[in-house]
Amino acid sequence: MHSVIIRYQLLHRRWLPIIPVLLRWRGVSVRSEAYLDSGAFYSIFKVGVAAELGVDLSRAKERMFVVADGSFIPAKLVKLPVELVGKRKIAEVAFSDRLNIGFNLLGRKDIFESFDEVIFRESRREIELRWA
Repeated sequence: MHSVIIRYQLLHRRWLPIIPVLLRWRGVSVRSEAYLDSGAFYSIFKVGVAAELGVDLSRAKERMFVVADGSFIPAKLVKLPVELVGKRKIAEVAFSDRLNIGFNLLGRKDIFESFDEVIFRESRREIELRWA
C-alpha cells in the first residue's frame, strides 16, 4: 500500500485541505492548488488555469453547477490529464469564472476514484491518500 500525507494550508486564517495538482493539455503543464472537497462531485478550476493551459473553452461542453449556497453557475467541461501525488488520471474538469470562493476545487469524480482511501484528519490538519 502506498500512502502520502499532505498538510493543510493556512488561508484566510483557516486551515484548509488545499493540495498541489498538475494539469496538462497538449504539451503544456500548469501547477496549481485546489481544495480537496469530498462534498463536490466535479472538480472546478478558475478560467485563468484553462487560459494558461491553452484550452479553447469555446468548444467545451457547458453545464450549470449547483454551488454551496444553492445557486447555479455556468462552467465548461474538459477532459484532461490531472496529476496528484505522482498519480496521473484523465479527469473531467470544469472551468468557471463564477465560483467566487477564492480557490479551485478537486471533487470526487475521477479524482477520489484514483485512491483506495482519502482520509481527512482535521485534528492533525492533514490528508492521507492511500492506494495499492
